[in-house]
Amino acid sequence: MISFKSFVSAIQNAIMGASDTLMDKNLSLIDRYFDKDTAEVKDSTGNVVSKATLIPKTVTLNYPQLNEHAEDDEDIINDYQVKVLPIEVPLITLVPLTMPQIEKATLTAEFELEIVNGELQLNFPNSARGGLFKKAPKTTRGKLEIILSPQESSEGLKMLIESYESFLKRQLS
Repeated sequence: MISFKSFVSAIQNAIMGASDTLMDKNLSLIDRYFDKDTAEVKDSTGNVVSKATLIPKTVTLNYPQLNEHAEDDEDIINDYQVKVLPIEVPLITLVPLTMPQIEKATLTAEFELEIVNGELQLNFPNSARGGLFKKAPKTTRGKLEIILSPQESSEGLKMLIESYESFLKRQLS
């Protein structure tokens, strides 16, 4: 037997633990797309202090760009040449970021209710589903359904990615 309060608390703690695990997984995205470093900066009093800094991980891509020829050719196709320029692209701009969150958790279980010393108690009876010659299992049946859904990115993350994308566009033009 277990008290109803303890049962509900255990379920709530399990769901909170699962949610915390998902949050930790989402925070690990920072390690995947940024390198950690330290930088010397001045604080509000003018003292130089070391601060933890994140530097975006980038890849160098060769990007084709049309440039005009200085020569006067008769054929317009020859008036342009393709140059391949290297550009630095932050990795965070190349992948869609989806972060899961627990949308709903549903638990269904069979139990008996009993009041013991003024407190509601739950008893999970063993289900006897054995056949004529089969041994009955000593388990209680229950069902847990957890629905994960994509979480909306934070405004700060959206703004950060948009600024990196803007930087990338300036490199291309």
